[in-house]
Amino acid sequence: MLWALYLLSHAAPGSQNGFDNSGRRGPINWQKGDTVQQTLVAVRGLAERYAPLTDVVAAIELLNEPSIPGGVQIDPLKQFYYDGWGTVRDYSNDTTVVLHDGFQPVDSWNGFMSPNTDVWYVMMDTHHYEVFENQYLAQNIDQHVSTACQFGKDHLAHTDKWTIVGEWTGAITDCAKYLNGRGLGSRYDGTYPGSARIGDCTGKYQGTVAGLSETDKYNIRRFIEAQLDAFEMKTGWVFWTWKTEGAPEWDMKQLLAGGLFPQPLTSRQFPNQCA
Repeated sequence: MLWALYLLSHAAPGSQNGFDNSGRRGPINWQKGDTVQQTLVAVRGLAERYAPLTDVVAAIELLNEPSIPGGVQIDPLKQFYYDGWGTVRDYSNDTTVVLHDGFQPVDSWNGFMSPNTDVWYVMMDTHHYEVFENQYLAQNIDQHVSTACQFGKDHLAHTDKWTIVGEWTGAITDCAKYLNGRGLGSRYDGTYPGSARIGDCTGKYQGTVAGLSETDKYNIRRFIEAQLDAFEMKTGWVFWTWKTEGAPEWDMKQLLAGGLFPQPLTSRQFPNQCA
């Protein structure tokens, strides 16, 4: 089945995380004023239009990446999730409602809107990247593989409801254009404020999979396969993203064509990395 997830919060009123991709970089003002109610109105619009199309749209995500570490209050967030679930149910009993973990351990949501309660078809969404902190960027490929596998074993394997890794990548650098925000540079090459140079972004900021070094190709293929093993410990995954403006580590179309993303998925060059 092809899961279609509508990630509403990339434009949530007030910004729920302060990232550029929320529509505005800066303070988190979601949950202030009537911003939550505005968001529920938008959810209703999505649900009315798409939830009945269960042969095409399998799931609606209520809010993408609300930042609890950044100041989003968890109890009102939980109430929003309940209200959003009810809104989708007004139009479909079969559409899965997806909840983002708010950058908390995904298994910390165990017991909330779980299958043994009065809700159904609820799925958690967690995102796994190893490029947004210097400690991860500095890892070698064995450490990247280990980190991905441990994430699956420590968190995904212990959730009490359907759980997907709804964003992940083949990238082992943060060199992609505007990845950290427009004009902010990259940690990997030391151009991001406060970072120290680890390596060179040439060919990764913009480039092609064919133009990557053989070492990069080896590392990316190993990392992708390890993540497939890890994320399939639970319900599944959605790769971010199908096509980019030219950052090859993130471009699934190029990764497939270049032989760095296994096809079929069971065709592994590095099997059982998470064993």
